Amino acid sequence: MKIKGFTEGFGGEITDLDLAEEGTLETAQAVQDVMDHYGVAVIRDQRITDQQQIAFSRLFGQLEFSPHFGRGDKDLVRMKFPELFDVSNLDEHDNILPDTDRRRVYRAANLMWHADSTFQPHGAGYSLLSARIVPASGADTQFADMRAAYDALSASMRERIEGMVVEHSTFYSRSLVGYQFTEEELKRRTATRQFLVQTHPRSGRRSLMVGSHASHVVGLPVEEGRALLKELGEFATQERFVYTHKWKVGDLLLWDNRCTMHRATPFDDTAERRDLRRTTVVGDLPLVPA
Repeated sequence: MKIKGFTEGFGGEITDLDLAEEGTLETAQAVQDVMDHYGVAVIRDQRITDQQQIAFSRLFGQLEFSPHFGRGDKDLVRMKFPELFDVSNLDEHDNILPDTDRRRVYRAANLMWHADSTFQPHGAGYSLLSARIVPASGADTQFADMRAAYDALSASMRERIEGMVVEHSTFYSRSLVGYQFTEEELKRRTATRQFLVQTHPRSGRRSLMVGSHASHVVGLPVEEGRALLKELGEFATQERFVYTHKWKVGDLLLWDNRCTMHRATPFDDTAERRDLRRTTVVGDLPLVPA
């Protein structure tokens, strides 16, 4: 296993590793050490099955189950395992989604900066995204280092936001792109609260937790809180904090949702097929006292 850093302390590449043969606990521990430093890492040339991706991901902890928002009852033809999140523009039969499919609107929210599952009580740990089909151009994924962004804040801003609590909701983020939830979907999740400043449980580094799921700051007038979240989000996604990943088939990309944000970038999704499959580890964010 060889490691190459893309930037100073953010984003790395792992080569000379075959997870189909070496997806062991020892390998996972070595990858975890890489992640503690880089926050984002790609393992190249992985031709793994869904089952192999799920098994390797489980070595990092319990996995989330996809809620399958916007899917019909028959949509387990292509995505057969509940641990897999569908990051594609395809239907259950591998056809490009028509413009009228509501899954298009739901997935449009992926173009906004966010960390996965901040609307869940403990958030998410690692996400692992496997590239099966990649468009000829576009469709990059961008990542922001929320540790470096926090470190670069002024002392007065760090003091101002210390101890602040933010309410996160998937209903809020999806409403920003016009998605309308069904009554059944509205029952599946509720909003949750997270600290605006987080401390990583392994590295001890502090980072910001903002993004599109962040609805408002508890205790502040809604518009004032949203203005602060917008200011912090724009600061944290400056080019100096961002790594852009250009996909290749066989990439297995890992990121730590406790200290990064990410977003998809556009491509011609009415003409080109994209099939990426994500597993996500249940997080360990501290619960906010009531």
